[in-house]
Amino acid sequence: MREYVERGRYVETLKHPRRRLARVWLAVVAIPAVAVARLFEWLLERPARFAVTVVTVKLLSTLPPVAWLVDHVLTPGADMALRVFL
Repeated sequence: MREYVERGRYVETLKHPRRRLARVWLAVVAIPAVAVARLFEWLLERPARFAVTVVTVKLLSTLPPVAWLVDHVLTPGADMALRVFL
C-alpha cells in the first residue's frame, strides 16, 4: 500500500494534493483497517484460539471497567455487525 501511495501513477507529480491525501488515508484509514482485519483473522484462524479469547473476554467482563466496555462498545458493535452481515 505504501508503495502505491508513493509511486502510483494516479497523480503526475509527487507534490500533488491527491498524493498528500493518499498518504493521510494510508496512515489514518488503510493501515489501521488492515491491522484490525489481521487481528480478527488471527483470532478466527483456530477454533481453540477463538474459544480462549471468548472465555477471557467473558471472565474479564466481570470487572466493572471491562463490563462497561463490553456493554457500551463491544455489544453495540457486534449487534451492528450482525445487522449488516446477516
